[in-house]
Amino acid sequence: MPIKMVGHIGLCVSDLDRALRFWCDGLGFEVLRGGPFYGSSWKRVMEIDGDLYLQTKMIRRDHLKLEILYFEKPGHCGTSERRPMNKLGFTHLAVWVEDIEEVARRVVEYGGSIVESTRTIFDHPKLQGKWLICTDPDGIRVELVEYPDGESVLEHVKPVVAT
Repeated sequence: MPIKMVGHIGLCVSDLDRALRFWCDGLGFEVLRGGPFYGSSWKRVMEIDGDLYLQTKMIRRDHLKLEILYFEKPGHCGTSERRPMNKLGFTHLAVWVEDIEEVARRVVEYGGSIVESTRTIFDHPKLQGKWLICTDPDGIRVELVEYPDGESVLEHVKPVVAT
């Protein structure tokens, strides 16, 4: 296959410092690099009309890279409301945790929100664990997952109907 690798996921944010505080200080990502982007080539790639001045930070946690995009010009559009899970497009980022309560506290401490109505414990024989949906400061859904068996639960599990 001609694809070499998957590179990163880009997240548009309304406040670069606040986003870095949440993702890096709160969830343990590290900044790899960053810088400004501007000019006609980047305007075409970004599909931006008018002026473009973009600040980015590439951050990493484990094998996942996120590109945090802060548009100084023309600014961001849209709201920070949590999108419905069944809306087409990006739905969530899953974070595997050892202690869901501790990470939930960190989410709030570093500017995110908890969606209490999503707090769920699965006790199916082949799928046990805890789930909790949170959001970053801009409403991007972060799924906290605490599995007793760790990530191996995803490798050989047939579809399960949750009760």
